[in-house]
Amino acid sequence: MTKSYTCRDVGVDCDWKTNAKTEGEIMAAIQKHAAEVHPTVELTPELVGAVRAAIKEV
Repeated sequence: MTKSYTCRDVGVDCDWKTNAKTEGEIMAAIQKHAAEVHPTVELTPELVGAVRAAIKEV
């Protein structure tokens, strides 16, 4: 199965989305995107937890 994530899944006004085979791959893509496009968003443990919870199996 493939995993999917969009910024909107955690309430961010952004249409970016990604798919990957593993959670590790998808988290790496999310971290890269966040650093490049949302540099002012602090990746707190709570936000990282919300992001992990928002990853869907598709």
